[in-house]
Amino acid sequence: DDDVDQHEEAELSAQDLLALAVNFAVEFALPWKAVEALQRLLAYVLKRQDLPESKYSFKKSAGVSLEDAKFHFYCDECQTLVAETSGRLADRNGVRGRCSICGEGYCGRKMLMDGNFFLSLPLERQIKLLLADKQISEALHDRLENTSINDGTCEQIADITDGRAYRKARQKMSPNDLTVTLNSDGSPIFKSSKYSIWPVQVLVNELPVNLRQKNVLTAMLWFGQSHPNMTLLLNSFVQQMEPLEVVGVTWKDGTEDIQSRIHCFSCCADAPARAIMQNMLQFNGHFGCGWCLHPGTVIDGTLRYTVDDPAPERSTDQTIEQMKEATAKSKVIQGVKGPTALINLSHFDVIWGFTPDYMHCVLLGVTRQLTDLWLSTPKRPYYVGCPEKLEKIDKDLCSVKPPLCLHRRQRSLSLRKFWKATEWQQWLLFFALPCLEGILPAKYLKHFALLVNGISLLVKDVVTKADIAESANCLVKFVVQMQFLYGEHSMTFNVHQLLHMAKSTTEQGPLWAHSCFAFESNIGHLKELVTSAKAVPLQIVERVLMASSLNSLKALASPQTQEFLKNRHVSHRQSVIVLGKPRELPQQLFEFVQSQIGHIIGGHVVEHDRVRASRYVFHSEQYKRPNKTDSTAAIFQSKVGIKIRHIISFEDIYHQTRVFAIARKFSTTSAYQSAHILKAEEVRHDYLVDVSQGLHPCIFMKGRKKTFLISL
Repeated sequence: DDDVDQHEEAELSAQDLLALAVNFAVEFALPWKAVEALQRLLAYVLKRQDLPESKYSFKKSAGVSLEDAKFHFYCDECQTLVAETSGRLADRNGVRGRCSICGEGYCGRKMLMDGNFFLSLPLERQIKLLLADKQISEALHDRLENTSINDGTCEQIADITDGRAYRKARQKMSPNDLTVTLNSDGSPIFKSSKYSIWPVQVLVNELPVNLRQKNVLTAMLWFGQSHPNMTLLLNSFVQQMEPLEVVGVTWKDGTEDIQSRIHCFSCCADAPARAIMQNMLQFNGHFGCGWCLHPGTVIDGTLRYTVDDPAPERSTDQTIEQMKEATAKSKVIQGVKGPTALINLSHFDVIWGFTPDYMHCVLLGVTRQLTDLWLSTPKRPYYVGCPEKLEKIDKDLCSVKPPLCLHRRQRSLSLRKFWKATEWQQWLLFFALPCLEGILPAKYLKHFALLVNGISLLVKDVVTKADIAESANCLVKFVVQMQFLYGEHSMTFNVHQLLHMAKSTTEQGPLWAHSCFAFESNIGHLKELVTSAKAVPLQIVERVLMASSLNSLKALASPQTQEFLKNRHVSHRQSVIVLGKPRELPQQLFEFVQSQIGHIIGGHVVEHDRVRASRYVFHSEQYKRPNKTDSTAAIFQSKVGIKIRHIISFEDIYHQTRVFAIARKFSTTSAYQSAHILKAEEVRHDYLVDVSQGLHPCIFMKGRKKTFLISL
């Protein structure tokens, strides 16, 4: 009888199984055929009659319906809106419209077949379902409380919510109001065709960074062979935002109903997309900078942003007047082509609502540009691309064993055309200076160090006003010297944007807080949702809606199912956890430990191979399994470099578990005038470190003549 009772208690409800199936389908981007097979398998194995087995019944149970989407049809010739309708099959097939410019008549079925439409996904519903997740709503509650406490006078900037633009916008909002950052960019969907998707995406700024980056929402979707008409797309986005700005959404904070209005106050995009969204000339046109009035100089048929007299900054009021003037006169005024649809958002600044993107400008832009100059321009004084020099650089680069928290191991420079943005980031911030020392001529290395130091100060977890001032000084020097060292032709728009990086940090927070990384990752995820070449946008919309329904399905599931589905990326900031099976500590080491801290040892001392501390995993040198990573190096108490030889734990005299590391200690000095790249020299073989006192991971890099500890 006890066995029967336990079985009944353990039996999952149909709601539990649906939540589990949807979670599985979303995580692995299953096609509908696989979802049907999964449901039939569950029904057969569990002998259940209450589970949906067809695609139709599964969609209905999971709350996935195209009726929740809105279809916008446009004239293919004139790019004007012809009709709008709900996602109901009868509505979208039966809709008719006529172009207001050319007079051409259209029917819904033909426009669907020709692909002359784009879609709005219900943003209000997605936000409500996102906040139905208890973990997310609790995190949001805490952040809103902290935001209300922060009066904007703090010297430290730790996120976008500490930026001057956010604090200014926040003064006109209610305490529970939320803000979003906007992005739009295109990506080809198939390798063998020109078709691309152009989603309009948003993320909620008030969520902690790890949660907001994993919960990017898709507001609009354009699919086709050509670039979208951004005016059409953004006008529809603004229409969707209007009720959210006025009424907002209701969500639960525990048992309390919270009303939050939603405001879009910032936009992050690469330079071409940003120019289209801002309705300004691109960087290859005169006055192509969205933040200042640099006219640009034509050099060898290409526009360059040379170092002349400082260009005055654009002002919001002046730009709005220029938008009106450009419309009235039908001509471009200092790069302004006309009004942007985003001007109709209540808290959006048409100048500093846009920021230079760290990913495209710095990593895929300037860093790649300089590296190509060094390696691909023979007979130049900075050329180091000859085989013998390149071999030395590659040997140092590829011999580095990064810690586990760096998810990509660096590849050879000969493969740099395949590098991802994260690899360029690691090359810029960590590896380039040590690898190039002694190979790249000193004046060019010193110049590059200005870029490394200037950017590293702006991507710290917490940026101070002093950091911003120092970074601005470094980046201005870098840009000025770039022209004299590499010539006027090297003065690209990406180099020019560096002059605006410091202010963008003041306005919008550290560079990582308003970069395209999360949006690019989500576009990659959207592409994974496409399982056939037929009806691509509808496939994406259905699966996005299914993913957004997951939080509400979790909320209706049983406690044990909720526990199983709980976010596995839980922060371990405050915990120290030893990992793996303990073993006896060798007598010689025990005697050393006893001599150092014997007065606090109250129990048996054992050794471990790994420990999780401050949300990072560290290894001892005794852990032999990893051969491509090295997580033994750390910075202790912000200044002491160590390399962990052994990890021990014991119960102290107060019956608390204590964890220590027996480590090699290094004295460190700044390298390249940088705060995070340190020259290291071993000064002590056995050094005892209390792991709970704060370890920060770093890269241990043994160069040709020097050893470096590089703080992450």
